[in-house]
Amino acid sequence: MASTSPLITPGRILILIGNLLYSGGAFLADWNETHVKNPKWPPHARFHNGQTMSLGICLASTSLYFAFRPAFSGSKLNARDSLFFSAVFGSFYCLAGISAIIYPGTDWKDPDISVGGEQKYLFSGVVVAMWVGYALEMARTGKAKSV
Repeated sequence: MASTSPLITPGRILILIGNLLYSGGAFLADWNETHVKNPKWPPHARFHNGQTMSLGICLASTSLYFAFRPAFSGSKLNARDSLFFSAVFGSFYCLAGISAIIYPGTDWKDPDISVGGEQKYLFSGVVVAMWVGYALEMARTGKAKSV
């Protein structure tokens, strides 16, 4: 049975924006002389930076698949499960970024940056956006008629 649920909703837009911010932002922030092209970094450090940027793309893609997949043409339970997994996958990269501060010798920003650049605000904001988007969708689909 086809769904009458709109594909573009405020909750899904929040999830989309959050995913684009962290996955695209990693490339904008890291594809330069301070990270990937930093001559002081050993090749293995650049390898892990590349791994992290690719992981962001993989997680964002998975999150967006669940946010917009055809499950919305099925039952309300399928739609809610999809949105839950969308928020979970969309949060993983930024939750890992928030937890990175607990490792020895880490800091929230590069020492060359005097103002701003602290990733804790972006990462925290994206996690909040994922779960606010999820909550908005749960409230919206809770009002929808079950298929």
